[in-house]
Formats: sequence, C-alpha cells, structure tokens
Amino acid sequence: MRLPVERLPFYLKRFPFFVISYITAPLASFLLLIHWKSLPSQTRDARLIVSTLFLLLFLVGFFPRGWYQNAMLAFTLTVGLFVTFIGLGGKKKY
Repeated sequence: MRLPVERLPFYLKRFPFFVISYITAPLASFLLLIHWKSLPSQTRDARLIVSTLFLLLFLVGFFPRGWYQNAMLAFTLTVGLFVTFIGLGGKKKY
C-alpha cells in the first residue's frame, strides 16, 4: 500500500526548508507562518521544530559574548529537546 504524496511547495519540502532555516532562520519562520493552515499537522509540527531551533540559535548570536550567551545557548538547546521529545509526543505511541 502506498502512502499519499504530500503536495508542498518546493521551499517547504524537508531538505530545502532545512537549508532555508540554516541560512536565514527568520525567513523560514515567516514562510511557515504564511502556509500554516494549508500544511498537515505532522508536517507543520516537524517544520515548526526546525524553524524554532534555528531561530533561537540565530537570536543567540545577537547577545553579548560571555556567560549570558552561553546560558542562552543552553536554554535554546533545552527548549529544543523539550519541544521535540515531550511537547509534541516524541515517544512511541502504541
């Protein structure tokens, strides 16, 4: 049995969206916001995790160097792991 193929714009497919998020995180978040209602929930959740992580890492670069930047980076990674594994039900569902 074949799964239905998602009809997404090119820039919202998995790899192009990852590259856009890596290069310009705010643009990826904006694209996700524009297409929010038209995306299936599973795809939307996955793209939201990627764009949020890269956006938080992008914003950490604007903080002053030193202890505060390290604390914000640790906070960003903690939030990313929390959202991925706990917030969106990253556990296996039986």
